[in-house]
Amino acid sequence: MTTKQNVEALLAQGQTVQFAPSGTSMYPLLDPARGDLVIVRPIERGRDRIRRGDVVVYRRDGRPGVYDANGFEQGILVVHRVWKADEETMYLLGDHQSKVEGPLRTKQVIGIMTARVRGGKTLRVESIPYRLSAGLWLMLRPFRMSILRAVKCLLLR
Repeated sequence: MTTKQNVEALLAQGQTVQFAPSGTSMYPLLDPARGDLVIVRPIERGRDRIRRGDVVVYRRDGRPGVYDANGFEQGILVVHRVWKADEETMYLLGDHQSKVEGPLRTKQVIGIMTARVRGGKTLRVESIPYRLSAGLWLMLRPFRMSILRAVKCLLLR
């Protein structure tokens, strides 16, 4: 039996959570069709420094069901990768998106991903394979949608 968690409340209580994110904005790192899970720990204000490449959980401003001019739904919890960040602001995007969202306030971040679980195997974010693939994926941002389309075409032949 699966129980629904209040991820935001658990993180606010200092708990590490594991959950299945929905949507495809973080494909191929996170694939709901494969049953991927993320392990997220609470952000520690004053201690943690949000850096380029980190995957964070944040709440967008506004009301769910309302979309901004860029097509981003407001008021929802989102799992995305940091494109750029400083002490006050950050810019984020999904691994399967080309539009960068921001500036957002770093105070909107409530958690930081520590690992991904796929098929019972855990991939920690500090591992070399993860760091290399995440760094490469960020560098390829201008081209990656074309790369994904080309790979899909090759696989569908």
